[in-house]
Amino acid sequence: MHSLTANVWNETVKITSKKKTIFFLAVTLLLPLLAGLLLSQFQSGIGIGAIASQDFPIIMLGLLTSIFLPLFVFMGAADVFSGEMGDRTMKITLTRPISRFKVFASKQIALGVFIALYLIAGLLASVISALFFQHFGGFGAVMNWFLAYGAAFLPLLVLSIAAVFLAQFFSSSSSALTVSILLYLAFKVAAFFIPQIATYSPTAYTDWHMLMIGSGMALDKVSSIFMFLIACSILFFTAGFYLFDKKEI
Repeated sequence: MHSLTANVWNETVKITSKKKTIFFLAVTLLLPLLAGLLLSQFQSGIGIGAIASQDFPIIMLGLLTSIFLPLFVFMGAADVFSGEMGDRTMKITLTRPISRFKVFASKQIALGVFIALYLIAGLLASVISALFFQHFGGFGAVMNWFLAYGAAFLPLLVLSIAAVFLAQFFSSSSSALTVSILLYLAFKVAAFFIPQIATYSPTAYTDWHMLMIGSGMALDKVSSIFMFLIACSILFFTAGFYLFDKKEI
C-alpha cells in the first residue's frame, strides 16, 4: 500500500509540473469568473435577467463537463501512458520496486485526483460568479450546486478510464489524444442521429448531473445510469490493465 501511495504522489507531482495542467486550472478558475462578470453587466445594462444566479453554476458545469474537462482527461491519459511509452520514461518507473498493477492504478488515481480538483475549482469560481447576479440563490440552490458538481465526477472518471484504455494502443501522446477526441466527438454526434447509441455510450452521460437537481429526482434512472457507469469503468480498467501488463517495455 505504501508503494501505491508513494507512486500516486509521484504521478500527481509529474502532472502538476506540466504547463498544460496549470493552464487548464487557470482557465477553470477564470472562465466562470469572467463569464459571470460579463453576463451580469450585460443583463443589468439591458434590464433583462436571461440567466438567474441559481442557474449560472449549472450552466458552467455543463460547459466544463461536455468540452473542457474531457479535453483535459484525454490529454492527461495520453501523456501519462502513451507519452511515457514514446519517450521511454515508463521503463524508469517500472524499474522501481512496484508492481505493474500499482503503476497502472496510481496513474489512474492521479488523473482522478485532478478531475476532482478541477471540479472543485470550477464550483468555487462559479459560486463566486453567482454573487455578481441579483437575487443570489438560497441554501437549496447551493446544495444543488454541490450535488451537481459532485455527481459530475463519475462520468468524467469513466471517460478517463476509457481514455487510458485507448492510450494502450499508442506509443505517441498526440496519436492517442487525436483518436480519443475523434471518438468522443463521433459518439456525441452519432447520438443525435441514432438515439439508441446514447444508451450504451458513457460519453452520453456527461450531463447526468442534471438528474440530481430539482425536486423530481428520478431515482430509478439515476441508479441504472450509476450501475452502467460503474460497469463501464470496471470493464475499461480491466481491459486497460491487461494491455498494459502485456506490453514489452
